[in-house]
Amino acid sequence: MQINLFESIRIFIEIVESGSFTQAAENLRIHRPAVTRALQLLEQHSGTRLLQRTTRRIDLTPDGEAFYRRSKPLLAQADELLESFSSERAMRGQLRVDMPIALAALVVIPRLPEFYRMYPEIDIILSSSDRRRDMLRDGLDCILRLGELDDGEYVAHRMGTIKMTTCASREYIARHGMPETLEDLKNHQAINWVNSRSSKIMPWTFSTPEGAVEMTLPGKLVVDNSEAYVSACLAGLGLLQGMNVFIKPHLESGQLVEVLPHNPCPDRKLSLLYPHRHLSRRVRIFTEWLEGLLQA
Repeated sequence: MQINLFESIRIFIEIVESGSFTQAAENLRIHRPAVTRALQLLEQHSGTRLLQRTTRRIDLTPDGEAFYRRSKPLLAQADELLESFSSERAMRGQLRVDMPIALAALVVIPRLPEFYRMYPEIDIILSSSDRRRDMLRDGLDCILRLGELDDGEYVAHRMGTIKMTTCASREYIARHGMPETLEDLKNHQAINWVNSRSSKIMPWTFSTPEGAVEMTLPGKLVVDNSEAYVSACLAGLGLLQGMNVFIKPHLESGQLVEVLPHNPCPDRKLSLLYPHRHLSRRVRIFTEWLEGLLQA
C-alpha cells in the first residue's frame, strides 16, 4: 500500500487521538504496519521526531505537539474542500464530542436516535465530563460548555442559555430552616463547585433589583461532578445551585425544594467550542442538529 503525505498526516492525527498504533489502524481500517510506515514517512519528510514511543505509552515530542496543532485544522480544511464537491454523497466518518454529564445524559443522548436516522454513517465518540478539556490534545472536534468562557485557543459559537435553580432537600430545610434573604445564606451550608482548571470555588449568582450579585457561600463539601453534586444535595448536605434540567425531576417529586425564588440565578450561557475555524461538514451538521435540539 502506497501512502502519501496527506494520508500520513491523517494517520498521525489518528495515532495521537486514539493513543495507540493498533487502535489507529482499527479506526482507519488499515493494517498495523501501514500505520508505522505512515509515521516513518512523515518524520522523514518533516526531518524531526514527532512521537516518543515506549512499551506502555505514546507521547508527543515538542515538535510533534506543534505539528499536531497545525496539521489538525489543515486536515479539516482539506476535508471541507473535498466534501464541498461531494454534497450528494452520504455523510460518513467519526465525530469526537465532549459535553457536561447532565446535558449528555438528559438532553443529547435521548435524542441521538433521530440524528442516526438522518446520518447513519456518522459515528460519534461522546465523552461526558464536567472538567475542562484540551480540544487539540484530546482530539476533540467540538466541546459543549456552560458559563462564561475564559481565554483559550478556540472558536466559540453561542448555542443559547440554560435555566439555573437554587434548591435544597426537604430534610435540609427541616433541620436548618428556609433562607428568606441573601443575608440568611451566611448561616447555611452550600455544596460548592470547584473550577477544575483554576482550582477555585465557583461563586453563586443571584438576581436582585440592583442587578446580579455574586456570593461565595460557606460549605464543608466541594465537588467537580454534576452527579455527585445532586447526590450531595439529595443527602441533605447543603444548598445547590445547578442546571434546572438536571434537578427538575427531583423538584417535581418533592425531594428538592426551590430556595429564594425571588432571587433566581440568571440563566447561564451555553456555547459550542471548536479548536479552529475550519469545520468539516460533519461538525457543521452536528452543530445545526444540536442547536435545533437545545432551542426546541
